Amino acid sequence: MLLVFCQKITPRLDYAFKHVFETALGMELSYTTTLANFIAHTGPKMSYGKAPLGNEFFVEAVDLLFEQGIQALPIKMKQWKSFPCFFEVGQKSRLPFDLFAASFYLIARYEEYLPHVKDEHGRYLVTQSLAYEKNFLQLPLVDHWIAAFYEELKLSFPDLQPLKKQKERFLPLVEVVSPYKYSNKSFFRNAYQWFKSIFQLNLWEVVEHPLVLLGLREDPWDTFEEFTTLFYQMPFSLRFFFLYSKESYLDRGISTMNAPFQSLIKGIADYFEVSLLASYPSRTAGKQLGKERNNLNALIHRSVENIRFAWGVTTVNETYRTLLAQEVTADYSLGYSTVFGYRASTAIPFLYYDLANEMSTALMVYPVVANEHAFLAQTPIEIIKQLKHLEENLPLDSCVHCFAISNKVLENSAENEALRSVFISYLQAHDRKK
Repeated sequence: MLLVFCQKITPRLDYAFKHVFETALGMELSYTTTLANFIAHTGPKMSYGKAPLGNEFFVEAVDLLFEQGIQALPIKMKQWKSFPCFFEVGQKSRLPFDLFAASFYLIARYEEYLPHVKDEHGRYLVTQSLAYEKNFLQLPLVDHWIAAFYEELKLSFPDLQPLKKQKERFLPLVEVVSPYKYSNKSFFRNAYQWFKSIFQLNLWEVVEHPLVLLGLREDPWDTFEEFTTLFYQMPFSLRFFFLYSKESYLDRGISTMNAPFQSLIKGIADYFEVSLLASYPSRTAGKQLGKERNNLNALIHRSVENIRFAWGVTTVNETYRTLLAQEVTADYSLGYSTVFGYRASTAIPFLYYDLANEMSTALMVYPVVANEHAFLAQTPIEIIKQLKHLEENLPLDSCVHCFAISNKVLENSAENEALRSVFISYLQAHDRKK
């Protein structure tokens, strides 16, 4: 157990220290504000404050973890062990910056509470983030800080506990907006889609569409049997997120009343974890989210505790307020829709901190480093190369490699052959039993 001395224990301080020591490093942590208790402790210990007590392991604090409210903070970057850092402190500190305050700033998404411009869907723009501005978007910077900090601790305390190991490090998500390209859709949607193919001179779809509807060809997006055949026996668990809501302009899924669609979801739930891909309006409408969740609960006869938003997180304070009100356990949405990157600068699942109410919550957030929209600008080889690089450079055993694909990735067509092939190979390479 590590004992930490500090003058005052605030909700922010407690959250930041528990994330670093308990969540990331798997170490037992205790606090004291009593000097006599700190001096009497014979095990590993450190102090956190404005000045050291003596010759102990000391980390100087900036004001952030002792404050309340939100304000624009000056961010001046410097380097530490080849990594960028900020919130610089004095030379008496064992670290040249306040790791705990800087980690809190990034993981709590402090910048998303500040005034900012949103995109057309109300989402926080990646170009406004500190990680984008300072060029560390694709680096789980907080995790690298913690790993380097742990090495510093071991120099003073060689008998520290071993690092925590994540039970599941490889977390591919399958996002199902529409399980079918042509099948199980209304006459009007099929007619519109067919005439659109003619207008766009997509001659293969003009031919393929009626062949599928006549039962002469398999629907190209109905790849679920292959997912089961290829990946059910793998040591990692695919998580399927189904859009299960009424159709809207931006949510073009399948009717929840469609019997084959219902049968498909129940069949997948026999082999994999099935969760809710929440609709566009449910990001800020708790009633809508609750209805979608309850409908899926009733269909698969189990409680749906995990959520992924089809259109991503707007800002954490808006979207996660909805999830907290619905008592959702975990979110798999935190990322950027069009680029690879760590939105909270970490690959470690973390409890969401509600800055508006200054409290840690029970909502576990799983950082998602990429999704299919971010793949569009790259070749299949470049996509897999980047995913491998991100996975291989995770610095802590508590990190996870979480990314989202869709059922369309296994579409067996000439134009999709390369993407299909590289993703099958990439997923199968994680079969540690071979």
